[in-house]
Amino acid sequence: MGIWEFLTKPIKLTSDIFNWQEPMGFRLNLRGDLLIRLGFALSVWAAATGIFSLLFAFHVKPPELAVSMFAAVFLGLGPACLALFLRRNHVSGSIWIYDDHLIRQRSYVSLGFFGSWREVSEWPNAAISRCIIIPAHELEKSFSVMLLTVDSNVEMVGIPKQINLKELARHFTEAGIPVEKRDSIPSRYIQGFNPKLFAVMTVVGVFLFCIGLGVNIYRVPRAGQRIAVREDRPHIQQDFPRPARPVQSLPAPIERDTNPTEPEAAPDLPSEKPVPPRPGFMRNRPGMLPDQFPNQSREQFGNRFPNGPVGPRSQPDLPTAKPNPPNSSTPAPPADNGNDSKLIGNPEGGFPFRIVNAEGKTLLGFQYSMGNWAGEPAIRNLTPLYDRSASAGIGTAIIAKEGYAVGGLKIDAPKYVSAVQIIFQRIKSDGQLDPADI
Repeated sequence: MGIWEFLTKPIKLTSDIFNWQEPMGFRLNLRGDLLIRLGFALSVWAAATGIFSLLFAFHVKPPELAVSMFAAVFLGLGPACLALFLRRNHVSGSIWIYDDHLIRQRSYVSLGFFGSWREVSEWPNAAISRCIIIPAHELEKSFSVMLLTVDSNVEMVGIPKQINLKELARHFTEAGIPVEKRDSIPSRYIQGFNPKLFAVMTVVGVFLFCIGLGVNIYRVPRAGQRIAVREDRPHIQQDFPRPARPVQSLPAPIERDTNPTEPEAAPDLPSEKPVPPRPGFMRNRPGMLPDQFPNQSREQFGNRFPNGPVGPRSQPDLPTAKPNPPNSSTPAPPADNGNDSKLIGNPEGGFPFRIVNAEGKTLLGFQYSMGNWAGEPAIRNLTPLYDRSASAGIGTAIIAKEGYAVGGLKIDAPKYVSAVQIIFQRIKSDGQLDPADI
């Protein structure tokens, strides 16, 4: 074999008589099942999305539904489109017709879906025993079709409009190839995708997608849900167990038991790490009236404070609690059951509760720490203190000076409890708090 023949064997470099590019997707156009194939591919994608959602649900932190949909594009929709549109019987190619032979070159996806085949077919005129041409006006398409009988196989070739069919037929006739003209194409070349298979795949895809969507909604938190993860940790007041009966979460005052010595539970605390106190938590400065607290939600005086960033919790007023131990220099006020304050903040956050000192001691201050809730600063923890030397948990303690006690709180809660001002009042000789001396 000479150099010239070697270089021109796959595609001859000598002048050709005809050459063209087959119309894109003309085989699918003849079958008329393009939309059905697209629907089948989408059904495969929906089924793959549902399967990935079910698999991801077993993860400790399952991803969003978009991750399953994205994975299904590559492992479901992509392979389905390759199999339905880019296999050997679906792709178009390029045609070169010479004096003594015909060449067709095309590329299609292999069975492994990870590579492609480049096919170059050469048919000598002597191997072509028959040529059938179906014009475009007979097919009611924008292209014509040519059927070539090569040995025992029939090859279908698409012909664009710019090719003159009479000259093409004359060329084959002069080459000794019989040429026929027909007004229709055999049914085996226009057989479409099986509609029953499409219907079954649609039902399976929709079913798996709905199951995966339901599992994803159940397992993955949405906006406003699970803003912060709480973890079990020891309560600051270990001697007060959680109430055995649930308490309705209502902003109205909560009924109090007649037995003031019955302890109740302290709430679970948010799990964020403590941060230094923010400027939002302020002491009651001398000479500053309650009306001067900036941007506050005005609250009646009384012992109440928020616990947790989702909203403050009601606490009973204790202006005349039992006296502290004799070693304390604070005057001993008489005992009183107190009243519940109204709820400030979000009433649906957590659950209502009380923290009542079993010994009826006077509330002298609080220990607090700051945190964040949904990206906004908030009071993380507020723990009552009944002794000047006692402090529990983590945070900063604020204690009334000698002869004073907590008379009330002023809460700033535009969305979450972001600032608290403690109102200290002097304890009079009769044990009552003096609101004029703060």
